[in-house]
Amino acid sequence: MRLNKYVLFAIFAFAVMHSQQLVAQDTLKVNKTNNKVFISGKPFYIHIVKRGQTLYRIAKAYNVTVEDIEKENFNIKAEGLSVGQPVKIPISKEKAPAPEKADMPRIHVVDSGETAYSIARNYHISLKNLYSLNPGAKDAIYRGQKLFLPEKPDTTTAKVLQDADFIYHIIKKGETLYSIARAYGVKARKIKRENNNIDPNDLQPGQVIKIEKGEVKYADQKPTAKKKKYYYHNVKPGETLYSIAIKYETTDTKIIEHNPQLTRRELLSGEYIKLPKDEITLPDTLPSQPDGMITQTSDSLLQDTCQCPVDGGKDRMQVALMLPLYSFTNDTINRNLTYQKIYKRSRIFLDFYEGVLLAVEDMSKKGMNIDLHVFDTENDTLKVKSITESSLFPYFDLIIGPVYSQNLPIVVERAKLFDIPVVSPLSTEPDFLKNYVKGFQVSPTEHILHRKTIATTKEFKADNYIIIKNGNRPEESFVNAFKDEFFRGKTVNEIEHLGYAEITYYAGDEELNLDPFVDSLHNFVILPSSDKAFVSDVVARLNTLSENHDITLFGHPRMINYENIDIQFFHNLNTHIFNLNYIDYESEAVLDFVYKHRKFFEKEPGKYAFYGYDISYYFMHAYQLFGGRFYCCFDQFYPALLQMNFNFQQQNKGSGFINEEMLLLNFQRNYLLRPVTESNR
Repeated sequence: MRLNKYVLFAIFAFAVMHSQQLVAQDTLKVNKTNNKVFISGKPFYIHIVKRGQTLYRIAKAYNVTVEDIEKENFNIKAEGLSVGQPVKIPISKEKAPAPEKADMPRIHVVDSGETAYSIARNYHISLKNLYSLNPGAKDAIYRGQKLFLPEKPDTTTAKVLQDADFIYHIIKKGETLYSIARAYGVKARKIKRENNNIDPNDLQPGQVIKIEKGEVKYADQKPTAKKKKYYYHNVKPGETLYSIAIKYETTDTKIIEHNPQLTRRELLSGEYIKLPKDEITLPDTLPSQPDGMITQTSDSLLQDTCQCPVDGGKDRMQVALMLPLYSFTNDTINRNLTYQKIYKRSRIFLDFYEGVLLAVEDMSKKGMNIDLHVFDTENDTLKVKSITESSLFPYFDLIIGPVYSQNLPIVVERAKLFDIPVVSPLSTEPDFLKNYVKGFQVSPTEHILHRKTIATTKEFKADNYIIIKNGNRPEESFVNAFKDEFFRGKTVNEIEHLGYAEITYYAGDEELNLDPFVDSLHNFVILPSSDKAFVSDVVARLNTLSENHDITLFGHPRMINYENIDIQFFHNLNTHIFNLNYIDYESEAVLDFVYKHRKFFEKEPGKYAFYGYDISYYFMHAYQLFGGRFYCCFDQFYPALLQMNFNFQQQNKGSGFINEEMLLLNFQRNYLLRPVTESNR
């Protein structure tokens, strides 16, 4: 494989991070490693070559052929082995680390209103079996929770459907016309009469039969005052055993115990169920009736409340990392060259990958066992779709990626079915967050950036405010919002003395209108555009102007990445920008990260390595502390990261979260770049 150590060490790192130690001495003997790494879903061993070891001996130790190894490591055939070289060994002669789909426990994602009892019955298993696989379910279950099931679920549904005239029962395996009639207290011949299209001696699972409501005998439909030991609850549409049990501080098991008809069917709206007085607590809001019955004053639909779990933490997780690594291109690019080269579009994502690997190492030191599954998405929607349809997908506890916005909805659509959190690490497009509370976007949107820019610029004390608009795209929404805030609450006299002006400029114009600039005043210039040509032109002209004017520039975050702008210009203009990150190389944590990165990857970390570390560490640590509902705990989770801070806020009810935290940076005139704090603003 014509990948240099840059790529190979990235693969190697994950394999060795969980080892207790590396064998120090050189040896001819090949010790087989048990460390594995997943690359695009395919498992490999990573073997580190020691002095005297040959390709033949390595292949024999792992029970593969020399050709198998050469196929996965193109560089070996041309260049041979070298001491310390990491080699991918395909796991082809033994069972892959993930069990086959048929051997995996099935997964059910809890929906609103479902109970442990109804789920167990739907899948024809006992509550005891369900609780044995999901111990926490005995206390409570919540919407979105994953429950493991020991048996293949029936393809039919056990829900009872009803309208004003009929109840519609969906036949389950093993049911007979007699057992159904008994469950509803109806004579079998009446059901047969209403369903003359069905052979009563050959009922099939999935068939629907209708039962006339007027014929149904509800349990204790007409309770009398003599039955003093029970309260009677009238079931309302949408109520469940769980919601009723919560209301009366009892359990669904106890309700079923006193209402045996519920062992054969679900609740029916309109029926009365018995609740033993000595085993329940009557809510204050529900008055008891003279005959001892209880009626509910309003529908009781179970809501998905977001409360931070007390004991929700986990010590193991399956993490999917979806990045456009373009591994095939790297495997085939420039094979005839004598030097090693990485495909340009892969580089930042390989940096990101390296940061994730180091975060996994640090989490392992905290007692967290993480299986990292790496998928190369390239920029191929079909490839992303195939990843989501793999048998392994339902078992992920966290998905980081994909990177490109057009691929995120594909992943979220499937993740919703299995309640898997999806983190968008770099995209600023929030569409994938709609209607999915477990979607998380790290990069703030332009709207959030504009809002923070307006709020911050109001705090600066300047004499003359100037907005320079791009003539081709004038950012009018930002300008109008800025003016609304700038002039709000000010008197006419104050407004008359405010220095404010707007300049419309087209990139390439011969000159910039200098009339609004006052050489005796502090000129605060706002440049909202991110257009590269426009910004580069304006910054160069402002730099010249700064020789005779006092100027502070407030610009768009992207402009510091424009290579055609001399960094000195930013310092000359006392530039302020919001940015997602700031790397302080005097920080002990940063220095430690740089040291580990050099050790593992034999090079300096790129800025996206810091991104990869902070983002993955934040979410993996949150999962370790709080479990799958970690988003309910954001207000009390502030881990120390390398270069970022996070403030995830839900944008709309039922939608996902966007990070709104950005750092205000200042290019100071003494050529320092520093975060702006409250004390030095």
